[in-house]
Amino acid sequence: MIYLFLSYLFFPLIKLLSLLRGKDKPFKKILVIQAAKIGDFICSTHLFREIKKTYPNSRLTVMVNPIVKEIAELNPYIDEVIPISSKGYKGFLGKIRLANLIRKGRYDVGITLNPNLPFTIGMLWGLIPIRLTVMPNFCGLTFRLASKFFTKLEPHASGRLVVETYLKLLNHIDIKTDNIAKEVYQSIEADKRVSEFLGLINKPLIGIAVSSGNKLKEIASKKIAEIIDQILKEIDAYIVLIGSAQDKLKAQEVLSLVKVKERILDSTGRFNLGELPALIKKLSVFIGVDTGITYMADALKVPIVYIPGPIDTSEQRPVESRMISIFHRLSCMPCSFVFKTTSFCKYNSKDCINLVTSEEIVLAVKKLLEN
Repeated sequence: MIYLFLSYLFFPLIKLLSLLRGKDKPFKKILVIQAAKIGDFICSTHLFREIKKTYPNSRLTVMVNPIVKEIAELNPYIDEVIPISSKGYKGFLGKIRLANLIRKGRYDVGITLNPNLPFTIGMLWGLIPIRLTVMPNFCGLTFRLASKFFTKLEPHASGRLVVETYLKLLNHIDIKTDNIAKEVYQSIEADKRVSEFLGLINKPLIGIAVSSGNKLKEIASKKIAEIIDQILKEIDAYIVLIGSAQDKLKAQEVLSLVKVKERILDSTGRFNLGELPALIKKLSVFIGVDTGITYMADALKVPIVYIPGPIDTSEQRPVESRMISIFHRLSCMPCSFVFKTTSFCKYNSKDCINLVTSEEIVLAVKKLLEN
């Protein structure tokens, strides 16, 4: 709370210094902060496009989680990528470092898609004259007090897609659009590397994400193995296991459990994030929970079998591609929201994930392949 106290104490002076910088329009320098992980970054890409379409001569800087640095640097609408981690702005000195970094950028507009105290303080002390953010539908007292330091807030309403809320946020800098299409870009050598990996396969490729950053959403190895066995029994196709190098052990566990060892390709750890879109776009169907690669598949318009599990799909879900969503209505669903996530099941059952059967998933795969 000391940061809030200091901000309120010196707010008249900070406001004056910010205004002395002026509010150039069309804006010359715009900062967007999206420090969440892969899926959240991909679900923000429509903002970068629409900002540059409206202000093509502006310099767009995006602060990102280091995890997404690769795909952020490939985005043609972003002029500068600044990786930031939460460790970098911890404590009082961390807040000062963040504010100094922002102040040196001399931005005309600052937009944070992560409505929290550090970025509020960073943009305020960084002397950005126009400061925008989303007002979460779930919000604690600290941020409610800090939210007074933004020049404009866009309330996020329950039941509305967060990507739509982001677009409404842009209305405050005269950007009018309803285009929520997401975009991902790949590195130059990506197609070549993927072609070498796939060889001469000319059968449907069905991708399965082996893990999730949030373990509450993750499908168990045994269930993944059951899905693979049933797909390979009923469909003349190849399975592609998808994940990062950290998912290699789980992929090996899945492979040890499957009965049918042929027609399975393990891509975990084979491709970096800049190369992965080249593999995803080759898939005939992607099977995934609410995870970053699901939104990559959505951006690339790959058909998706989607297992939302605990999340509120009225707020966030794939919207671009043909999709079959599989879930069982439970009294405890949803329990995880865009601005109020949870990483554990209070009933210790994960029924929202575990009750989805391999038969349901395989039937959905067949329907998407038929169409």
